[in-house]
Amino acid sequence: MNVAPLNVEPRGSAPLLRVADVRTHFVVRHGPLGARSYVLKAVDGVSLELHRGRSLGLVGESGCGKSTLARTILRLIPATSGRVTFAGHDVFKLPRHQLRRLRRRMQIVFQDPITSLNPRLRVETIVGEALKVHGLVRTRPELRDRVAQVLTRVGLSPDDQDRYPHEFSGGQRQRIGIARALAIEPELLICDEPVSALDVSIQAQILNLLADLQHDLGLCYLFIAHDLAVVRHISDDVAVMYAGKIVERAPTKELFQTPRHPYTHALLAAARDSDSAAAKARLETPGRPGRALSPQPPDPVETQAGCAYHPRCPIAEPVCCVESPLL
Repeated sequence: MNVAPLNVEPRGSAPLLRVADVRTHFVVRHGPLGARSYVLKAVDGVSLELHRGRSLGLVGESGCGKSTLARTILRLIPATSGRVTFAGHDVFKLPRHQLRRLRRRMQIVFQDPITSLNPRLRVETIVGEALKVHGLVRTRPELRDRVAQVLTRVGLSPDDQDRYPHEFSGGQRQRIGIARALAIEPELLICDEPVSALDVSIQAQILNLLADLQHDLGLCYLFIAHDLAVVRHISDDVAVMYAGKIVERAPTKELFQTPRHPYTHALLAAARDSDSAAAKARLETPGRPGRALSPQPPDPVETQAGCAYHPRCPIAEPVCCVESPLL
């Protein structure tokens, strides 16, 4: 069957990725025969835009919904409501054959390089599988040549394609994961905490690699992390996520210099890098909100009116229990 190709959006000012009021809720059943149930609101009304060649950092505590949002954008998890538009195409409404072709243009790098690579497969198969799926190579020599090229681009040797994942270090395994994502030349790369499982010295190498790849290939990044120092290094803009919602968004420099939301203040105070020490000192001055992040995490099940952060906020007022602040 002949299928018309997807139209490629012309380069311009329109966002490459637009997320509009996306919600991802899960019904969790428990008790005898699942008699009782509750709704877990992992993502609850998120909207954001990402332009070509730009990097958006998405930060927040573990469990705030960052990874769920990433998988929802790629339609790896079904959304409850909302809309995701990529290069002018409604991702949630595309038929399966068109979604498959669109996925060539948006890829993901997973958090754990150990569990995200099949230990039974050689690197040639791991990196080259997508090339075969999308029909980008026809012969074995052509496949090996393409795999060698992408391995070289991420700082590995072409001879590494004959080895297995357990023969590499953690940083090298993450480079293989990046090579797998880059093999089919995507435009959007979603990086789901790609350096959190690595040593600090290796983190810097991977971040520099990602920065070089963006400069050379014009990639667009949605970079998910809980480490603000990492986000500061790689992102043009930062969105702060709490309890399934975006509570603050700003250019990276502005957010670090003049954070506005108390939760952002608390994240900066909890950061461990040397730059945030100065931010922490500023937070400890009189009148600065969010001197510390209270240990109670948000409950994604409990439905609260007003600002989701108000139970933990040191400057909460009665109105915070009723109305949510503007972004």
